[in-house]
Amino acid sequence: MKKYAICLFLLLPSVALAHPGEHAHLDWMSALAHFFEPDHIFFAIVTIIAGLLAYRAGRRAEARAIEKRVRRPEDRK
Repeated sequence: MKKYAICLFLLLPSVALAHPGEHAHLDWMSALAHFFEPDHIFFAIVTIIAGLLAYRAGRRAEARAIEKRVRRPEDRK
């Protein structure tokens, strides 16, 4: 877990500079306004939906793998 946190902190500055232009004038209100832009909201929703679908697919695959391991040889046809 510690490795992931370190990697996240190393990547944060590059994420903050994702938009071109001068970044010295960026204050809290303009940064907060970026969260309410329609394109940012749309892609946040798409990302959340993709994450939920991937999570469900992973859980189903895990359940199938467990079921396959638990089956007794006489149950297989």
